Amino acid sequence: MKTPTETTPQDPRGTQYAGVANRLTAFAFDYLIICGYIVMLIATTMATVKIAELVGLTWHWPGSPIIADLIALVTLVLPVVLYFTLQESSPKQGTWGKRKAGIRVVNANGGTLTRPQALLRSLVKFLPWQIAHTGLFQGLAVSTIPLAVIVGYVFVYMLVGIYTASALISKKHRTPYDWASGSYVIVDVQIGRKNLCEP
Repeated sequence: MKTPTETTPQDPRGTQYAGVANRLTAFAFDYLIICGYIVMLIATTMATVKIAELVGLTWHWPGSPIIADLIALVTLVLPVVLYFTLQESSPKQGTWGKRKAGIRVVNANGGTLTRPQALLRSLVKFLPWQIAHTGLFQGLAVSTIPLAVIVGYVFVYMLVGIYTASALISKKHRTPYDWASGSYVIVDVQIGRKNLCEP
């Protein structure tokens, strides 16, 4: 008899779990949105600096790596985390990229993730990205790269490797952020068929 923690998504059509190829395809689509946001962020920053110069104000990128990292966290990482959180906890059960790839994120009962579940999933998922940012700003602030930064980057690559290996080896292709949030990524047969029919 299964305990509550051993339950799997219930789907009358039979559950198909999304593999690494499905996930990478979905993230490739979502990365287009992320890149578009980055371009918009850069353009907005440049326009703001120009306007500031016109009114006699000068702005320089913070010399403190901690402040620079906080700015990147608030303006870049957190918006991306929120995008994934809000989309994956919505009735759509997935980001635009996941919908294009024909997959969705569900809880153990096949239902929609709660906001806390989706937030935890996104935070763990993008943890390597944030650690890499922190290491980058700390490394740029000094002439010699500190040992802590090197260790941080080794840890980032280890995390990425663990995430990938878990998705490959796990029977249901679950990653650590799936385990942490109690989520599963499944193939949506209806969405997949619809996308195949689109030009």
